[in-house]
Amino acid sequence: MKSDSQNTTTSQESSNTNIRAAIVSSDKLQVAAIFDTTDEAKIALRRVEEETSVASHQSELIEPSDPKLSEKLEQKSSSIANTLWTSHLALSGIGFVIGMFAAFLLTQYGPALTQQNPLFTYIALISPGTFIGMFVAGLIALRPDRNEIVLNVSDAARNGKSALIINLHKSQSAKTISGLLQQQSNNVVQSIK
Repeated sequence: MKSDSQNTTTSQESSNTNIRAAIVSSDKLQVAAIFDTTDEAKIALRRVEEETSVASHQSELIEPSDPKLSEKLEQKSSSIANTLWTSHLALSGIGFVIGMFAAFLLTQYGPALTQQNPLFTYIALISPGTFIGMFVAGLIALRPDRNEIVLNVSDAARNGKSALIINLHKSQSAKTISGLLQQQSNNVVQSIK
């Protein structure tokens, strides 16, 4: 039976689930649950596979002191590098375009100083726009929500517990899968892959 503090945690997780589900498609989400034993994790996995469209290749079972823990937790480093590269390029490009647009408006309709010095106006607005875009990409790359899964699963493996990680596909509901896992585990977290 869950205590009041666990129910509060569950309601907070549900609100986070709804926010993530609204922002990101299901195929980019990952759900993890911590269990006291490997058998409990296997039973939960079987139940999730029976009651949802989750296939066995979508899940990773992490046993206590698993030697392949980091491989199971993280994607291939090349896909992480691609994501970092594209997010930095895209957001710095957006910052550049916003800086160009703001500089154009100032050189056309702004104060006399910006109209008389268009080159300096463009430099003064493009540079911060680009750097702010890169800064935001760096903040996104820190991924504090991802740490929630990594830390919980790592702590569980170190403390003799088992974990189940499920990588969702587009047609699958994070809310449904989290709900099934919460019936069998007090510690269910999710994040963007």
